[in-house]
Amino acid sequence: MQQLFNLIEHTHRNIFLTGKAGTGKTTFLGDFIKRTKKKYVVVAPTGIAAINAGGVTIHSMFGLPLKTHIPSFDDVDPNEANNIQHLLPHFKYRREKLKLLRNLDILIVDEVSMLRCDVMDMMDLALRSARRSSQKFGGVQLLLIGDLYQLPPVVKEESERILYQYYASPFFFDAAAIKETNLLTVELKKVYRQTDEKFLQLLNAIRDKDFDAIDFELLNSRYDPSFEPKESYVYLTSHNYMADNINRSSLEKIKEKPVVYKAKIDGDFKPHLYPNEEELVLKIGAQVMFIRNDTSETKRYFNGKLAKVTALNDDSITVLPQDETRELDIERELWEHKKYRLNQQKNVEEDVIGSYEQFPFRLAWAVTIHKSQGLTFDRVIIDAGRSFTAGQVYVALSRCRTLEGIVLKSSITPGIILTDDRIAFFQNETDAGEKIEAILEDEKYNYAIEKLLLRLDVKWLKDEIEAWRDAVAESKFLKSEKATELAEKLIPHSGHLAEVFEKFQVFIRAKTRQAASDAPAWQIVEDKSVGAVNYFFENINTKYFEPLKSMYATTKGKVGLKGYNDVLKTLLEDLEEYLNGLKQVTLLDKPLYVKKEEDVISMKVEKKPSHLISFEMFEQGRAVMEIANERGVTAGTVLGHLSKMAAVGVLDIERLFPKKIIDNFERVYSENSFESVTQWKAALPDELDFNEIRILLNHFNYQKKKKKQGE
Repeated sequence: MQQLFNLIEHTHRNIFLTGKAGTGKTTFLGDFIKRTKKKYVVVAPTGIAAINAGGVTIHSMFGLPLKTHIPSFDDVDPNEANNIQHLLPHFKYRREKLKLLRNLDILIVDEVSMLRCDVMDMMDLALRSARRSSQKFGGVQLLLIGDLYQLPPVVKEESERILYQYYASPFFFDAAAIKETNLLTVELKKVYRQTDEKFLQLLNAIRDKDFDAIDFELLNSRYDPSFEPKESYVYLTSHNYMADNINRSSLEKIKEKPVVYKAKIDGDFKPHLYPNEEELVLKIGAQVMFIRNDTSETKRYFNGKLAKVTALNDDSITVLPQDETRELDIERELWEHKKYRLNQQKNVEEDVIGSYEQFPFRLAWAVTIHKSQGLTFDRVIIDAGRSFTAGQVYVALSRCRTLEGIVLKSSITPGIILTDDRIAFFQNETDAGEKIEAILEDEKYNYAIEKLLLRLDVKWLKDEIEAWRDAVAESKFLKSEKATELAEKLIPHSGHLAEVFEKFQVFIRAKTRQAASDAPAWQIVEDKSVGAVNYFFENINTKYFEPLKSMYATTKGKVGLKGYNDVLKTLLEDLEEYLNGLKQVTLLDKPLYVKKEEDVISMKVEKKPSHLISFEMFEQGRAVMEIANERGVTAGTVLGHLSKMAAVGVLDIERLFPKKIIDNFERVYSENSFESVTQWKAALPDELDFNEIRILLNHFNYQKKKKKQGE
C-alpha cells in the first residue's frame, strides 16, 4: 500500500487499481485522499457510487450529455449519438469550473468497472478542451479504481449498434484515449473479507472462469431449493423488482403498525442520488440493513450489517444487530451532495450544495446484487438461475464471509459463470507485477524536477507586463508617468528572468539524469533547486508584486479606470499564485522555500467601501443610472448605497426626490410607526419603490434621532 501511494504521489503514472472483493480498494482511496498533496477530485459513474465515494458524478463534473459518443468526426444522427464536433459546445465552462479543471493534478474515478468506454473518451475531450492541451486528459494524472470481474458497464440495446462500430468492448480500457496512455494495473491481492482458504480458492476460480479449478461439488453442497430461513438471511437477486417484491411481502406479513419516516432534503439533492427510500416504511420486527459505516469511535455497525427493528420513535429507531445481544438506538444520518471549487489559494475545496437526512437503513430481506457491491454479509440466499450477467455469480458469492453462510436456491453450473476474456488480456498487458518499486525509483526524480520546473517557469511574465504597459498607455484617466517608468524597467528584467530560468532548466535536467546512479549529484540538484526557488521568489516579490500592488491600491475603484484595473488585477492574481506556489513547492518530500516572517503573499489592498464610492460619484453630480452604468451594477444597488448615507444624515435627498414627494412622505411618517418596509410601501404612493422608501425612512429616522438628542 505504501509503495502504491508513493508511485501515485511521486510520479505521473496513470494507475488502474483493482483487486478481488474485500481487498481494501475503498480503504486505499480514503487513505490516499487524506495524505496526498496533489489537487484531486473524485468522480464516479453513478450518483450512489459518487455519494459513497465522497465525490460527484462524472456527468455533473464535466457537463456531459447522456447520449452515446463516437470518437470521430463521422456524420451521425444527433438524436442517437454525439460525435466530437457535437460534443465540443458542451465544454464552454464557466470561469470557476475552468479554474478548477486547469489546476487539477489527479482525477480519481471510483467504480470504474461500470464506466463505459465512450464516457471515458468524453472525459478526455473535456479535460483537453478546458486545459487547452493536446495531451491525453489534458495532462491530468488518472487513478482508476474498480474490479472489472464484478459488474460491467450498462449498454442500452439502442446504443449497442453505434457503440460497437467504434469500440472493441464497452469497458473503459477500450476507450481511444486510454489506449494512448501509459496505464499501469496494480492489483491488491490480500482478501480481508474471507479467511477460509478453500472458499477463497473457490471464489478465485469462479472469478477467473477456471472451470478445472472450480469445485462444483463443494459449491453445490450449499444447494437447498426448499430452504426456509429461520434466522436472518439476505436474498441476493438479479433484478430490482425481485428484491422489491420479497421486501414488500415480508413487511406485509408482520402484523405490527407501519411507521413512515420521510427524509429531510435540503438544497440540491436529486432523487437519483438518494441512498435509500425517501419515505422509509418500517415495522417492529422488520429486517433491515445498515447502508453506511458508523463513523463514531465506537464503530457499532458497518455498511451491510443486518439488524431487526425493536422500537420505532420519532427521532430514533432501536435495532438489535444480527448475532448480538445489545440493542442500538440509531438516529438519522446525513448524506451530503458536494461540488468542487478552487479557493483563493488555488487549492481544491468541497462545497456542500445539498443534503439528505434519513435513517441509515433499507429493508433487507432481499437486495440486488448490483446494490450489494462493497457489502459484507454473514448469511445469504442466492438464486443464480435467472438472467445473470458477467460477474454476477462472483459478486453474489463473494458478499458472504463463509461458504457455510450461503444457501443456493438453484444449482450453479458452468453455463452461468460468465466472465469476459478481454478483461484478463488487458490486465495481463498492463500489470505492474513486481515492478512498482523499480518504476518509482526510475521516474520519481524526473517527475519531481518537471513539477518544480512547471512552478518556476516565468516565460509568461513578459507578455503580461507588456499587456499591462499597453493598458497604461491606453487609459485616458491615469496619471501614467510612474506606471510607464516601472513598466519600462520590468519588461527587460522579465526577459532576463526567462533566460535565467532556461539556463537553470538545462542544468538541472542534466544533473537529474546523473542522480539515479549518483547520490552526490542529487544533493547538488537539491541545493540548486533551493537556490532557484528563493531567487525567483525574491525577484518576483520585491520587483514586481509589491510595487504593482502599491500601484493598484491607488487606482482600485477609481472612476474611468475599470478596464485598466482589470488588467492590473489579473497580473497581480497571477503573481500571487506564482509566489504562493513557490512557497509550497517540494522536491520529493523536501521543502525548497526558506520561510521568512514577512512573506505573507496577498494581493488584498485596503478598499474604499462600495457605498462610499457611489456616494462620492453622486456628490460629483452624477445621476443614479449614470453611476450604475459606470460601476457595472444595478440602479437598485446604487440606491442601496445611498440609503446608507441617508442613515448618517449626509445625503441631500432633494437631489433624488421632488419636494412634493418628500413632503407627502414626511406627513405619512409623522402619522405612522410601521415596523416593516412592506407596510410603509402599502401606505405610500405606488411610484416609490422599496429602495427609495428606505432612503426616505433612513433620512427621517436620522432627523428624528438628532432632534431627540437635542432635547
